[in-house]
Amino acid sequence: MRNEFDSVFNQLLVDTFNSLTKIEENSLQSRHDIKLSISEYHLLESVGKGYPDGITISEIAADLGITTASVTIGVNKLVKKGLVEKVKSSEDGRYVLVKLTREGRRINAGHKLFHLHLVRSLRNEFDAEELDVLKRCFEKINAYFKKYGEAGKKD
Repeated sequence: MRNEFDSVFNQLLVDTFNSLTKIEENSLQSRHDIKLSISEYHLLESVGKGYPDGITISEIAADLGITTASVTIGVNKLVKKGLVEKVKSSEDGRYVLVKLTREGRRINAGHKLFHLHLVRSLRNEFDAEELDVLKRCFEKINAYFKKYGEAGKKD
C-alpha cells in the first residue's frame, strides 16, 4: 500500500509541478514580446516586493533562496531587457538597489494577475470542505518542503 501511494504521490507532484510551470510559461509568454524564463518572472516578482524604493541583491537572494551570484546574473539579464534598473541607495551610496522599470512593473502585474486567475479558477473546482482540506494539506506540504530546503542548505 505504501509503495503504491509513494509512486502515485510522486507522479502527482512531478506532473503538477510540470503542468503548472508549462501553463504559467505559455500564459505569460503570450502576453508580451519579451521572452522570459519562469525564473526571470520570479526574479521580477521579488524585485517588485521592494517597490517603490528598491531592493538589494542580498534581499532578493534571501527571498528566493538562491545565491547572490545567481541573483546578480539574473538582474544583469533583466537590466539588458529593460525590465529592472540598478541605482545607488540615496541613504547609503555603498548599496545598490534594484528597481522595476515601467515595463518591468507591467510584466510583473501580469504575472500577479495570472496567479490570481489561476487560484480563482482552481478554487471553483472544489466545495468549501474540500477547499479547507486542500488548504491544510498544502500548508503541511509547504512547511515540509521549507524545512527540507533549510536542512539541505546546512549540508
